Amino acid sequence: MIGYQLKLTLRRIIKDKVFSIINIAGLMIGITSFLILFLHVNNEKSFDKHFTDHQDIYRVISTPVGHDANIWARSLGIVYESVAGIPEVVEATQFSHTPVGTLKINDQIVQQKDIMSVDSSFISMFSVQSLVGDLSEINKPNTVFISEDFAKKYFKNENPIGKTLEVDALQYTQNLGTYEIRGIVKNTHPKTHFQYELLLSQKGALQERFTSLPDRKIQWVYSYIKLQKGAKPSEVASKILAFYNDSELKETRGPKDYQFSLMPLDDIHLKSDYRFELKESSSKINIGLFIMISVVILLISLLNFINLTIAKLIKRARELGLKKSIGAAKIQLIGQVLVDVLIMCSFSILLAFGLVESLKPLINQLFEINFDIYYSEPVVYLSMLGIVLTCLILTALFATFFLFGKTSTIDILAERNNFSGSLILKSLLVGQVCIVIILMSGTFLVNKQINFISNRSLGFDKENVVVLQVKDFSKDPEVFADALRKQSQVKAVGFTSQHFGYPSQSLPLDGLGIDGSAEFVFANYDYLKTMNIQLVESWINPSADTVQGMIINEHLYKKLMERHGSMEALNAYQQTQPLAPDQVRIKFIGVAKDFNYHSAHQVIGDFAFWLDESRNRARFTHVRLNPGNLRSAMTQIETIWKDYYPAQDFNYFFIDDKIAQQYKGEIILSRILSSFSILGILISIIGISALSLFISQQRTKEIGIRKVNGAKVSEVLTMLNKDFIKWVVIAFVIAAPLAYYTMSKWLENFAYKTNLSWWVFALAGLLALGIALLTVSWQSWKAATRNPVEALRYE
Repeated sequence: MIGYQLKLTLRRIIKDKVFSIINIAGLMIGITSFLILFLHVNNEKSFDKHFTDHQDIYRVISTPVGHDANIWARSLGIVYESVAGIPEVVEATQFSHTPVGTLKINDQIVQQKDIMSVDSSFISMFSVQSLVGDLSEINKPNTVFISEDFAKKYFKNENPIGKTLEVDALQYTQNLGTYEIRGIVKNTHPKTHFQYELLLSQKGALQERFTSLPDRKIQWVYSYIKLQKGAKPSEVASKILAFYNDSELKETRGPKDYQFSLMPLDDIHLKSDYRFELKESSSKINIGLFIMISVVILLISLLNFINLTIAKLIKRARELGLKKSIGAAKIQLIGQVLVDVLIMCSFSILLAFGLVESLKPLINQLFEINFDIYYSEPVVYLSMLGIVLTCLILTALFATFFLFGKTSTIDILAERNNFSGSLILKSLLVGQVCIVIILMSGTFLVNKQINFISNRSLGFDKENVVVLQVKDFSKDPEVFADALRKQSQVKAVGFTSQHFGYPSQSLPLDGLGIDGSAEFVFANYDYLKTMNIQLVESWINPSADTVQGMIINEHLYKKLMERHGSMEALNAYQQTQPLAPDQVRIKFIGVAKDFNYHSAHQVIGDFAFWLDESRNRARFTHVRLNPGNLRSAMTQIETIWKDYYPAQDFNYFFIDDKIAQQYKGEIILSRILSSFSILGILISIIGISALSLFISQQRTKEIGIRKVNGAKVSEVLTMLNKDFIKWVVIAFVIAAPLAYYTMSKWLENFAYKTNLSWWVFALAGLLALGIALLTVSWQSWKAATRNPVEALRYE
């Protein structure tokens, strides 16, 4: 019996090819969109949850009081020492991470990413698994464990155990010597907030540095602890603070007061956006928005699927009524309908999975995410089961209450039913149009805001500036800079230790008589000229060979003048302040016009440049190029680079690209809204077509009677279209305030924002109206131009 029903269903699907293709394709688009967004959200929310007792693991954050806007993911070294005496702490680890280090392997110098220096507690806390070797040997001096990928890349089919590599440079450390490979570990789990290629021992070359950490106010390591079940993180943080306050470290040079907090491991990937994160987090991506859009698109597609299914059922009403009249039970008829729905849903789901798999590279590139489907996870199948059940339940409800529940068999056979005025169906139309208007207005406004912040003056010139990353300071970088300046396409060259948007240093302002701290970066004077940063005040000696001193921005200058009245009074105040043995007094040499060091999410604050010509300031060498052939200019720069730094890879980026990355969340949001607005519109067109077809079919005889009595085609079109115009207007009235509220809340994330222009919502409404009218008019025209005899032949 089941086989017979399946055969009939397949015949019906094949017989009505156009309807079947449209119905399956519409649902497939919705399921594909849902899979991409919903499963990506699920992947993001499941980060680090594969670790044993992940809910009890925390990262310890230490922040100088008053520096809440400059929080680091790294912590003070005293944290590790402090937790040793806290009974609630089951296990603790501290480790360092180098984003890019320099190694020598078989006389080959390589730039290696993700190098960690760890201890045995890291191994157990984060479930590091060994493929070859005993992980306890991480406690031996100068040992290293390598990842699967590293072993395949550099040793291929050779056994690397017992071989050595030279560690030439890590972050802040150089010439660490020879490390012996003692094992191979599994690659980092893809859903982890950090990655490692090399795991170095903390014993040996790095031991002295780790040993000195509790006595120094530097934040070089990451501190993680595992707590007992039921332990309160706030109480543990208070005990760490008490330990610090009682230590000698508090009275050493640097900020005196610190605050300590514990961030749950489960929150790091989605909620932490501190400086020096181990891996780029998803905190800038609005996960809630991903979920909302995925559900909205799926909802539109499900409603369309139901609408089309309903339209098909109306066509089959006489067939179903005939079966009912000869004794078929209601449950049997509904079962036949549900089999049809189940098969089409299954086709849509299978096609959606195939489409997603083929689109994965494009998805990851367009949305800048790491999307994948993990078929071993139950959520994949549960979500698909939910979609199938929703389709079946909604179809069963309609068939039960609308088609069979309130209508007699005679009415069905005589086609006396008229569902065209159903409030439920019209409400579905309003809901679809509302969603389309909100998506379109959101897309317009997000793009408007991105254009606003992109074109807003930052206080410096970001165009045509390439930044070269220098790691070798054994040579005089000024010689390299002079060689660059001789090139015709190079306009200026300047040095800095940090580029715009890169984590800056912190300068306490209590020595200048005001509260708080200022951000500052190390640079040379040519850097200011290279970036076209204007000076509103200058006390630079033009005859000096080397420009040394501090240039502050207008924001900080105004605060200092409010406190002291003049530069002379400020300098006199400085003379009264005691200095530590390794401190020097600030020499102010100028005031720079205010500029945005960070993105438009933040207002301009206190900032300073500490100018000098020391070699380490050339870490980020900025080169301003003349407009024109940038490819030719980069070829010239690379040639000079290879002559001067033959052992270093030619690493560079353009500063405008780096600044654009600060708006990654907004750019991705724009792409998501644009892409899924188009999909929403496409699905809505299918839905509106289904509804207009349904209504025109229900009013076929009415149209025939009107035409027989002299009605023109234009009059019939007007009659059929005016109701849709009314419902689109109602949808706009509902959607406009919702879109306005949502977008106004989103704009609160920016210190500098565009206006909520009325035309954004009006344009979205007009486009929605145009789409609805074009779609409805096509179906209305087909109904209005039919021969009225066909409609009335059975009357």
